[in-house]
Amino acid sequence: MHCLLLFAFVLFCVAIEALVVKRDPSRIYYTLHFPQPNDVTHLDARHIAQEIGIRYEGPVGELSTYHLVSVPKHQADKRADQDDIIHAFEQMKHSQTTLAKRHLDTDLTPWHRVHRIDRQVLRQRTRRAVLPRAPIMTGELLFEDAQKTLDIQDPGFGQQWHLINQVNLGHDINVTGVWKQGINGEGTTVAILDDGLDYESKDLMDNFFAEGSYDFNDHADLPTPKLWNDYHGTRCAGQIAAVKNDVCGIGIAYKSKVSGVRILSGEITDVDEAAALNYKYQENDIFSCSWGPPDDGKTMEAPTGILADAFINGIQNGRGGKGSVYVFATGNGGELGDNCNFDGYTNSIYTITVGALDHLDQHPGYAERCSAQLVVTYSSGGGKSIYTTNHGNEQCTDIHGGTSAAAPNAAGILALVLSVRPDLTWRDVQHLCVLTAIPVDEQDEDWATLPSGRKYNHKYGYGKLDAYAIVEAAKAFKNVNRQTYLELPVSMEKTAIPDTTGENHKKPLQSTILVTQEMLQAAGLSRLEHITATINIEHQRRGDIQILLKSPQDVTSELAAVRPGDGSPDGIVNWKFMSVKHWDEEPVGNWSLLVFDELNKETTGQMLNWTLTLFGELEPDFQGEPVHLPDVQHETSNNQTHAVTSASSFPSPTPTDSRHGSRPTRVKPNPASDTSSSASSSSSSSSSSSTPDTSTSTPVDTVHEDEKAPSAEDAAVTPNAAPSTQSSSVSGFIYGIVGTASIMGLATIVYLQKRNTWRASPAATPANGMTAAEYEFDELKHEDDSEEEQLDDDDEHSDGRPLLSNQSAS
Repeated sequence: MHCLLLFAFVLFCVAIEALVVKRDPSRIYYTLHFPQPNDVTHLDARHIAQEIGIRYEGPVGELSTYHLVSVPKHQADKRADQDDIIHAFEQMKHSQTTLAKRHLDTDLTPWHRVHRIDRQVLRQRTRRAVLPRAPIMTGELLFEDAQKTLDIQDPGFGQQWHLINQVNLGHDINVTGVWKQGINGEGTTVAILDDGLDYESKDLMDNFFAEGSYDFNDHADLPTPKLWNDYHGTRCAGQIAAVKNDVCGIGIAYKSKVSGVRILSGEITDVDEAAALNYKYQENDIFSCSWGPPDDGKTMEAPTGILADAFINGIQNGRGGKGSVYVFATGNGGELGDNCNFDGYTNSIYTITVGALDHLDQHPGYAERCSAQLVVTYSSGGGKSIYTTNHGNEQCTDIHGGTSAAAPNAAGILALVLSVRPDLTWRDVQHLCVLTAIPVDEQDEDWATLPSGRKYNHKYGYGKLDAYAIVEAAKAFKNVNRQTYLELPVSMEKTAIPDTTGENHKKPLQSTILVTQEMLQAAGLSRLEHITATINIEHQRRGDIQILLKSPQDVTSELAAVRPGDGSPDGIVNWKFMSVKHWDEEPVGNWSLLVFDELNKETTGQMLNWTLTLFGELEPDFQGEPVHLPDVQHETSNNQTHAVTSASSFPSPTPTDSRHGSRPTRVKPNPASDTSSSASSSSSSSSSSSTPDTSTSTPVDTVHEDEKAPSAEDAAVTPNAAPSTQSSSVSGFIYGIVGTASIMGLATIVYLQKRNTWRASPAATPANGMTAAEYEFDELKHEDDSEEEQLDDDDEHSDGRPLLSNQSAS
């Protein structure tokens, strides 16, 4: 009987303990955790509560490892910096544990069995009811949110679709999230190398940087627009730095400074252009250049000599040694079959080459494609153009476009980047472009997935610039180490280029170079960036040549595209083709150059030599002097069937809105005495040909008998020039005298004939080409823009001086 009563009492106690403890709002509750509960755990909990002066409430539901205790609220909330109950618990547990260590025979106490104490916090749980539908963030709502949050009062802000595209969501530069962080370009300066800048415009005057400005056309301190069509530079400046006010629209980096460097409103020498490219390059961070050689599908021209040195000086010494950031537009010759790898300004490792993208994220027909193109950003096409500041106080325009507008948009985004990370180098900025660009129009067949996991397209580069993405990436970006390179020359000894017209399976001339790990280690090259191929080819029609470069990872760059309009018989002379498609690729293995002869069966050519150069990051732990030019082995073949994409397989550009105009062309002086030298240099140039840390293969000079006699140096390297006997030495001496006299006579005749040509008056030079007054958007006419209707068919505004391009079509 007693046993039954005892059993009933135990059940009653258990039932009482298992009851849910009611909560008193005037008390604070804690849980005691016992990892290994037993039959006396509730007693341990009571004991602990009693020792620290709190009330035991009972177990926590069916969880035998947890027990609830409580104190009055006023007792627990005495100090804000710590919880007194938890503090008392920890002190008591520590003292009991220490005591047990001193007395090894002490039995385990409740303090050894309890693990921790936790304060309970009231939380609100919500019903899984159907939530009210969130408002759809339409383009209009996004625009209104940005306008209200950022207090933008500019009346034209709604027309700046490239900032917020209210019709096609996401088809914009994604900049408002950057602005909301207070990042607006402050602390950076962009120099606009163009036709001047209207610094008196209300939309630009507050951000105009006079100290970084100059007029190289008229050699004046300020870049005042003086010709009736000197409006292009002002428009570009508005895209970047239009002030947030009540005039027109807002600039991408609306608190950055903008300089004007006037070079496009007349002729300038290479000296002036070189000075412009380095002008105030400690204060001017970014140089925005929306100009270049003519986009006519037949010109091949690049900066050489002092101009090449100016670029090198800029990247080595500009911005305190971090390097000037040069941004160039790809060009508007797409509909003429032009390719930006034939433009030495865009085809340079020192420049960021930017193409155009229309408001539908499509490739405009006018925009050129090439393997040197790094990124794209928004401009005209598909019926829409860029809204920006115009020349004249409180004047605006909505007809700005072409790749001329893409370059300043990119410059504005990069101004935001440098305002966050002014310590970035010129190569850091290029790395960030590659890392953060977003592929667009991914149905286009030219997209290739690279070993790096990124995608590349000769029309779009790595994709469009996203302001938010690149600024966020810049915040944590680690600066790259200094640059190194590996150079591998190949002599082809006038190997014939096989005809590849009309064949399904092409049989190109193929030359292969093996790059080994030992070569890379000797050069200290740890990460690949740019690739260049310096090429010499003799050909009767340059536009028939297509050149591909295939990497060990089976990635193919189109270095030279066929150009139907390029009929030059001068071939390719020491031209440095560049590709960014192999960025971060593993370079070990066979690199193959494939040369095709397309379009015209009757014209032929031969390859003289080429040089492969790999540029990249120097291994951080590299010791010693890099070996840039190792011994190499290569293979040349012209009978190997190689199925590749031919030029005819690339889709022809689809004609689009023609209101993009022509890219501005730099005008150089053309004294008659310089005609011959200018023409010969225009097609044999490379923007990095004079790089201190870069060497190229020996240029092959094409000598015409009626222009140039063999030099003494030519005679010195003639085979069999070393006689083996005294007799042959005497004979050679006699022959040398006769030969020298003949050469001098021939040179005298040639000189007299040429002198008559050199003395031709400037009036005899062609005057029907494009002139300085006609370089800007001739087709971009607005019905209400009376100024732009002043094009004079009688050439009233032209001085009749030919552009450099008129002599450099070859």
